[in-house]
Amino acid sequence: MEERERYTVDFPVTLTWEDKGRIRVINGRCLDLSPEGLAVETKDRIHQGTVVVVTSREFGRMGHATVRHSRFEKMLCVVGLRFLADFGLSDPARRKILSGLLGGGMALGMAAVRSFRF
Repeated sequence: MEERERYTVDFPVTLTWEDKGRIRVINGRCLDLSPEGLAVETKDRIHQGTVVVVTSREFGRMGHATVRHSRFEKMLCVVGLRFLADFGLSDPARRKILSGLLGGGMALGMAAVRSFRF
């Protein structure tokens, strides 16, 4: 199995999408982040295949992502999202933000592996 750059994180995100002509917005917590996707904990399920816009206070507009899966864990839903275009974590500004989210002490080259599939 190929080791990928993936980090266990904890920061708020907003997911926005259109559903039957209406704009929907859900706030959640990003649990896992990689250039390919992220896992977000929300109160509500989002249907597989839905394309959302991901934004956060830390990174701003992170991009469009497709819902790969939604599963309930305890009372919350974990939504697996795959970015439509890689989220460039190699960008120096994004590396600095990520380092701050990780407490600055974790080497960014080390992947914090979780069992989320994007």
